[in-house]
Amino acid sequence: MKNRVFYALLGIALAAPVAAFAGEPNTNSQSGHYEWRQSPNYGPRAPSMSPRRVWVPDAPQMANCNCDMMKMSAADCMKEMHSMASPSSAPSAG
Repeated sequence: MKNRVFYALLGIALAAPVAAFAGEPNTNSQSGHYEWRQSPNYGPRAPSMSPRRVWVPDAPQMANCNCDMMKMSAADCMKEMHSMASPSSAPSAG
């Protein structure tokens, strides 16, 4: 009986420091906030799920790309994309 109590206390003593490190992630280097979001429930008899707490950055992250498409304006980019999709200028018969 003494061994069981000893091993139980030993397990708690070893698990306590691990639980301290498993806390929330360090968000000091990023600016943002936590917010509650609902997770999707599918089907007519789906169980109701509690909302989840997620980290939302304040500013969206932008891609760092040096390709030619990113250097053009958005309007020029879309013009070029539409001309690639339909090479003929005649409308479709649909």
